Amino acid sequence: MALRFYWHLSSTAAADRRRAEWGDGDRPWVPARDAGSRRLQINHYDYLTQVARAAELTGFDGIVIPDEPEGEEPWIVTGTLLRETRRVQLVTAVAPGSASGVYHAKMAASVQRFSGDRQGWLIDPRQGPEAGDAIDEAEVPARTGELLTLLDGVWGDGPFDQEGRHFVVEKGGFGDLVRGRRRPPVWLRASQAPDADLLAHAEVLLLDTGLSIEALGDFVSGARDAYPDLRIAARIPLLARAEAADVAVERGRTAPSADTLVGTYDEVAATLADLERAGLDIAVLSATNQIHEVHVAGEQVIGRVRAAAIAA
Repeated sequence: MALRFYWHLSSTAAADRRRAEWGDGDRPWVPARDAGSRRLQINHYDYLTQVARAAELTGFDGIVIPDEPEGEEPWIVTGTLLRETRRVQLVTAVAPGSASGVYHAKMAASVQRFSGDRQGWLIDPRQGPEAGDAIDEAEVPARTGELLTLLDGVWGDGPFDQEGRHFVVEKGGFGDLVRGRRRPPVWLRASQAPDADLLAHAEVLLLDTGLSIEALGDFVSGARDAYPDLRIAARIPLLARAEAADVAVERGRTAPSADTLVGTYDEVAATLADLERAGLDIAVLSATNQIHEVHVAGEQVIGRVRAAAIAA
């Protein structure tokens, strides 16, 4: 399968909010029934919508919506963007401790019916403690596993029973509500090899950045031996420009992190092709100035990668 591309949609950048929240004159922003009645009033969700539409129009396959401490709520962002897009998959960060397991699953059932099966789930086992979840860190994998078992169990006719330490279900099952609907594919984020019980539920393993091509190849080989159908994704910060001189100027201006993929369009496309050959299935691209860089990535980088794959 050819390398697929997702955009990592950050909703926390202060610069984005400054660009995206303004109005005509001193009239305060108020909710409106339609965009026309807001006149020139713009809020942060209009900006996120613009990024998502650009990703869809320039060839991305999906959008990852993380759970950021100072960002927007992922489920609300997902609902907003599903109304504004037609094709891309939206992978929503799900915090297992934020609601009952059945409620999480029911929200997913409604979203799949509403969107035509375009939602996935992103599970970050570290997110609970970091977000103020009082659970003991040693219990996080067990709770996540119970939630994913519950999702599998209720996504059917039932009856499904579960007596766990964290989630309890008696005679559950959504029946007609989910008949013909796809259970959200589960993305599991990990900086090291995750618990085997969790991997058994996951379709995608999302790796942190910083892996070399050689290290990625070794990791993929080991993971695929145990889970042949598991797809491997990696988040990759990106800085790409047309000419080497432009790259140098931008590097000096923005001081990208050490794990950022930096280079000309051709250089970046070649590196992504190398990562694909090493076993990467999904590249989750990211950047600080999202509305500019999503266009650059979609229009200049993705096309080069796909054209090279066809030519090969």
